[in-house]
Amino acid sequence: MKRNNKSLIMLLAAAAMCGVAGAQTENNMDKNNMQRVADTVKNGYQKIEDGVVTGYKAVESGVVNGYTAIQDGVVEGFTRISDAFVKKFLMREGETLEETKARIAKEEEELHSR
Repeated sequence: MKRNNKSLIMLLAAAAMCGVAGAQTENNMDKNNMQRVADTVKNGYQKIEDGVVTGYKAVESGVVNGYTAIQDGVVEGFTRISDAFVKKFLMREGETLEETKARIAKEEEELHSR
């Protein structure tokens, strides 16, 4: 009888230990699964963030390039109109466009210095 009681106690102790070990293993598995899910979500958010940033940079680049093209076109157009006006109304015989512009700038400076 003593042997049976001792065997039963050992069997129950072993079962209890397996239960505790199993619970710990299951708990660790739950933690690992939760960590994998968290990592997957984090990676998903990172991919979304990268896509949004790339999209904003593409839009920014398009806007800046468009503005620069418009600015260059306006400046070029104004320069052509200005040059045509100087040639038609202010250029003296024998002067080049650059000489005329230099003369006008000098006359304007003299006018403002008085």
